[in-house]
Amino acid sequence: MTKITVAIVEDNLEISQSLEQLLNSTEGFICVGACPDSQTALKTLPALNPNVILMDINLPGESGIACVKKLKPLLNSQIVMLTMYENSEKVFEALASGAIGYLLKRTPKEKLLEAITEAYEGGSPMSMEIARMVVKSFGGVSKKNEVRAMLTEREWEILEHLAKGKRYKEIAASLFISTETVRSHLRNIYEKLQVRSSTEAVLKYLSNK
Repeated sequence: MTKITVAIVEDNLEISQSLEQLLNSTEGFICVGACPDSQTALKTLPALNPNVILMDINLPGESGIACVKKLKPLLNSQIVMLTMYENSEKVFEALASGAIGYLLKRTPKEKLLEAITEAYEGGSPMSMEIARMVVKSFGGVSKKNEVRAMLTEREWEILEHLAKGKRYKEIAASLFISTETVRSHLRNIYEKLQVRSSTEAVLKYLSNK
């Protein structure tokens, strides 16, 4: 089985070790490196080229956001910000710098592993708290019926379940369909809404509530 390789950039040793232990004890994941600051990350991670990097924002010396800007040209990793803080300015700055997701450190372990997998598969994982905060900052530009009109009844149902934080398997069970059928509908939703991931789709859904 192919393992998702993950690196951690986190100055809090306790948090870093906890994440490392979680990854190495979960089938399908392996932690290939842990860095306490941006300088160490810039020196070591390009050679490791992990699938996913979990990046703290408030690092000693250079910030995690600045580190992302410098790292992106050096490797092919998907970078997910992992932070204590809900700050819309920091979210947008991180995403603009090249991060593809933004999670809170209090994210449950199971959800964190799902987010790493989503990032590995090309998605843009984001905590629901962050998603709702980002949507709020949009100012409600779109109208609900504009998004609703693009989707079939089934696609809208799936999007509603996604917005509640349900996993693909849970959605399939709720709607009495297969997980692959859920994925098929999601591909159609992504195409219609011109988004790349379930998180982005939920953002559009929430912005039209």
